[in-house]
Amino acid sequence: MRKSALKIALFASAALSFSLGAAVAETIAIKGGTVHTMGQKGVIEKGIILIEDGKIRDVGQDISIPSGAQVIDATGKVVTPGLMHGGSRLGLSEISMTKDSNEHSAQGSPFSAAFDVRYGLKSNSSVMADNRRHGLTHAITQPSGSDGIFAGSGALIVLTGDADLYVAKGPMVAKLAKGGNRNVAWAKLRLIFDQVKFYTKNRSRIQRGEGPGDFLLSSFNMDALIPVVEGKQKMVLSVYSEDDLRQAISFQKETGVDLILSGATEAWKVADQLAAAKIPVLINPQSNLPENFGEVAASFSNAALLHKAGVDFAIIAGDVNHNAHTVNQMAGIAAAHGLDRDVALAAITSAPARIFGFEKSLGSLEKGKTANVVIWDGDPLEVTTNSTHVLVGGVNHPLVSRRTLLRDRYLGLNKKPFAYH
Repeated sequence: MRKSALKIALFASAALSFSLGAAVAETIAIKGGTVHTMGQKGVIEKGIILIEDGKIRDVGQDISIPSGAQVIDATGKVVTPGLMHGGSRLGLSEISMTKDSNEHSAQGSPFSAAFDVRYGLKSNSSVMADNRRHGLTHAITQPSGSDGIFAGSGALIVLTGDADLYVAKGPMVAKLAKGGNRNVAWAKLRLIFDQVKFYTKNRSRIQRGEGPGDFLLSSFNMDALIPVVEGKQKMVLSVYSEDDLRQAISFQKETGVDLILSGATEAWKVADQLAAAKIPVLINPQSNLPENFGEVAASFSNAALLHKAGVDFAIIAGDVNHNAHTVNQMAGIAAAHGLDRDVALAAITSAPARIFGFEKSLGSLEKGKTANVVIWDGDPLEVTTNSTHVLVGGVNHPLVSRRTLLRDRYLGLNKKPFAYH
């Protein structure tokens, strides 16, 4: 009991210290670094980024810095947009083995498609600060599953560590493996879409009890799928094998759904078809071993081959929480196996912003966009590189987290331990 109380107190203390460290946006000039804009201006040597009111006012070499602006010297360093993870559980899980700190699953409830993660987001999660100090500024956080194919709607979140972490509604998430064997799962998915279309056209009559009552989903779950069926909400579908990827392409052609494929271990085998169908994918370059018979053709070269074929893709690190920031390491793995380094960096910045429909404000260092900026002491794709500054919405956040507090506490072995507050 005392240990549990102590553990909770530590989390509370860490969360409080992070929130107290928050500041307001001010006028900031970052100068002297190698700026990877991920936009039309490309890479700018000895560039200047001028930030005002949380937005990027200008980017270039010959920019006048207003008097009174805070100047950050990035000479000899690399400057990039904030990193973005396209498939995490950030804000939904604190300790995976502690039930009351996990809000990412609707398992055991009547909710499937109607499950929406926004209502259970943890604004004071200590995980946020640790991911942010490694350069992650935004993420798509998503449900992990339900008792059916549909897990529910995800959300775009910002890693500020305050109550305003929810930015916008994210994609509907579906996992084929939850539908039984593959034949049943694909048949069920198609039938659900047909039933939702029928339900949409006859909703009033059905709700009065005048229509058929043998729908696979409840009315509130079908209501949640209407935007997906109408192409107004993106759907992330987890598929891995070549055969399921081909089925997904056919399904997209049949339904017109705004589809994003996640996992896609064997995507390189259908790269031309994915490119022709303009279906983006989310891949983990570390997936190079056949974990099952649907991933026999797993390859480190997946990303490079997809890029060669013209497939739009983003790099993820799996359904992670504490280590979502390792997307830059995953991008480094892809670069080590043939992917152009600039494309690898884009796959964790501008590409996820574009794929999920948030490119107007996120993903690149361009005039008018939200000032999410990371300064690195080396190549951001190298595992030994660290961030020196992380700005989210123009706010320069301290590189402090629960991990760093614990590190500093126990590194000072000759000092008297401080009490938990």
